[in-house]
Amino acid sequence: MRTISILAAAALSGCAVHAQTDNVQHNIAVTQSEEWTLAKAQHAIDTNYIAPFKAGKVEQWLEIFDKDAIGLHNRMPAMEGKEGLRGFGRFVAQNLDVTAMSVKLTGIRQEGDLAYSWGTYRSSLIMRSSGLPMPGHSGEGKVFFVWKKQADDSWKIAADMGNDLPAPNSN
Repeated sequence: MRTISILAAAALSGCAVHAQTDNVQHNIAVTQSEEWTLAKAQHAIDTNYIAPFKAGKVEQWLEIFDKDAIGLHNRMPAMEGKEGLRGFGRFVAQNLDVTAMSVKLTGIRQEGDLAYSWGTYRSSLIMRSSGLPMPGHSGEGKVFFVWKKQADDSWKIAADMGNDLPAPNSN
């Protein structure tokens, strides 16, 4: 029982353990997998999501997504896989000017090879055809991302969900 307690404590602390049981020595290395932290997720969103999305670089934007990712955005059907997301990205790149966009992640949880983060966003989407803001888009809302650890230890978005806050009352 003492050996199990030592091993458990070592596993929790990410230490290497030198254990001895029944007069047999065992070298047990316990490695702690790298955490997907709020700072890392925020950096990935700023660099690999927002920057290419604002610039209309659809293929570069798609690199942050897992191959089977799903997008769940306001008043739109689910966008499944990179092809579904590609269609959305192309529509935005061809029809809208993204004059402002920011995401502020405020929380993250990790469970093994999956993590989820949440926060808020602000954006300004202007229709090129009219120069007017996109109808029905309030410009701010909530975001939720599910992240999946890849075989190369990178993290990619498996689910991207955002929904607007109610538009300000125009009275």
